[in-house]
Amino acid sequence: MPSTFTIAFPLGVTIGKWTRAFEQRHPDVELKVLRMELADQRATLERGDADMAFVREPIDGDGLHIIPLYEENVVVVMNHEHLLTLEEKLHTADIAEQPRVAGDGSETQFRRVAEGVGIAVLPQSVAKAFRRKDVTAMLLEDAETSRISLAWPRDSQHPLVDEFIGIVRGRSAHSSRNPEVAAGEAAKRKEGERKKAERQKAARQASAREAAAKRKKAGGQIRKRARRGGA
Repeated sequence: MPSTFTIAFPLGVTIGKWTRAFEQRHPDVELKVLRMELADQRATLERGDADMAFVREPIDGDGLHIIPLYEENVVVVMNHEHLLTLEEKLHTADIAEQPRVAGDGSETQFRRVAEGVGIAVLPQSVAKAFRRKDVTAMLLEDAETSRISLAWPRDSQHPLVDEFIGIVRGRSAHSSRNPEVAAGEAAKRKEGERKKAERQKAARQASAREAAAKRKKAGGQIRKRARRGGA
């Protein structure tokens, strides 16, 4: 069993429940967790800084295994007194002419939004991470959702990747997808099949003995009748 396993994740992705479950199941493995920037997602895996990563798509999937996990809404963040806050709903056309504050989520970006420099369009979880009283977030109704996936290198898969995928997907420690459990269940099945074969063999032998006894008995009766007839 490897001694370490490293998971990376971007801002807005909460992974605590999964890492806690992993640590409970593998107390002998040192789990390392690191934050990465969106622009550094692929490079983090290519450099070997992480064995597996929660990534926010789009990401170049060449040479990677990618498993989609979930989607989240996209919101518009703006100064709390911005005119757009008067709208009941926001659509892409409503913000087409609005100045933007570029970025993927940072204190600096939100400070500039709060100052009224412009708006920003971000995944909802990222907006929540920088919640401020002077900034409002509104759902962008017709925006594509932001997709979160698990990714890891095709050529250098860590032995614990499948185990972590199982945890994220909700498989219990007693699931047959767990390697140790699967091996135990296979052994039980093999033992069960062996015992079943023995029972079937014993039943066939008992049936054969019973049939032989009946033939022997019938043969004895025939010989007795033959002797009586001959007398």
